[in-house]
Amino acid sequence: MRILLTGITGFVGSHMADYILKNMPDATIYASRRWRSRDENIKHFYGNFKVIFMEADLNDRGSLQKLIRQSKPDYVFHFAAQSFPQTSFLTPVSTLMTNVIGTTNLFEELHIAVKDGLCDPIIISVSSCEVYGNPTPDEIPITELNPLRAANPYSISKVGHDFISRYYYDAYKLKVITTRMFSHEGARRSKEFALSSFAHQIVSHEKSLYENPPYTIKVGNLNSVRTYAHISDAVNAYWLAATKGKVGETYNIGGNDTYTVGEALENLLDKSFLDRKDFKIEIDPDRIRPTDITLQVPDCSKFKNDTGWKPIKKLDDVTDDLLSYWRETI
Repeated sequence: MRILLTGITGFVGSHMADYILKNMPDATIYASRRWRSRDENIKHFYGNFKVIFMEADLNDRGSLQKLIRQSKPDYVFHFAAQSFPQTSFLTPVSTLMTNVIGTTNLFEELHIAVKDGLCDPIIISVSSCEVYGNPTPDEIPITELNPLRAANPYSISKVGHDFISRYYYDAYKLKVITTRMFSHEGARRSKEFALSSFAHQIVSHEKSLYENPPYTIKVGNLNSVRTYAHISDAVNAYWLAATKGKVGETYNIGGNDTYTVGEALENLLDKSFLDRKDFKIEIDPDRIRPTDITLQVPDCSKFKNDTGWKPIKKLDDVTDDLLSYWRETI
């Protein structure tokens, strides 16, 4: 089994590689990475002959051609992206270039490789729940038929990603399955994301030898509603999408636990070594988005019916993992 995985250096990509290596002993992973990519998430793969790293960039068609023609994949998991919504407000052009043009480059090279008879892979195209923007309350839970109301440069780029994926299925019959994953968290999540940022701040206070309370936690909008999945359930879902999902379909995927961001923060604070009353919550204007997506509750029944997937872990598992990760890392 030959698997092409873009974005292995990231949070989800590295966990996906872990999942494949643990559960698919006959699989070889061909992993794209850029020379300038950070490698803290993938150092444990170094020396593993089942993971073959190849230099490639979504905005370099030549490198993608070489990647595909050498890997000849049976499965493609396309995780590589500019994946930070907050960053997209600062770098909208590069976000669009990577997520829309870069994805188009990858699909064009896959189309050519399939036409030339080199491979014909199942392609998991990783879109995002952010494409739905802000649904109205009567549209909750969100189905795959909900209107797309992208509300920031990242979500706009993912609408483009989503549509280009559909185009290559419709036009050229590439075996594309598109996923719209809702919030998923766990160890290795970047501190640019809310829950990981909170955990990082809490652990930084725990490890400070010179601080006195109150311990400030800087936050953005705590009233946003999120449905959380654990990363282990997320990567299992991606594998089931590839092996049991229906080609040409788009699937919502998300956990069972729905909370406000503020409630998730309280879950983290209650697990701190420090006393909850010694923490002070402070709104940071830099963490308030110019436009915010505040209501993300999915209907995942289509995906569950087609694949049999059921999330196992809860928000407690997510917050335990985040705190443990930062306690080991800082």
